[in-house]
Amino acid sequence: MRYRVYISEKAEADIAGVLAWFQSRLAGEAAAKWLGAIWKAIDTLETTPDRCPTIAESEALGFDIRELLFGRRIGRYRILFQIRGNTVHILRVWHSARDKIRPEEL
Repeated sequence: MRYRVYISEKAEADIAGVLAWFQSRLAGEAAAKWLGAIWKAIDTLETTPDRCPTIAESEALGFDIRELLFGRRIGRYRILFQIRGNTVHILRVWHSARDKIRPEEL
């Protein structure tokens, strides 16, 4: 089955924030590499989103959210999403060093 991937405004803003961080450090080449790599990771959700685990916060939130981990060590991000029918809704791109996500942050 092929899924449609929808990226929320908050997730788009999260990605833009990371790119701005790279730019503030005059790391435009690194920003372009990161952006290409995260889009490649997101593209994998078109075919196999159910391979990703449900996050620990799901129970407290009252609904299932899955995560695709992207990056390494201190540069790891959680691509948080829901599967609704044949659409993957990317809710946030959350740095793994941040606190657990709360309902008002989705």
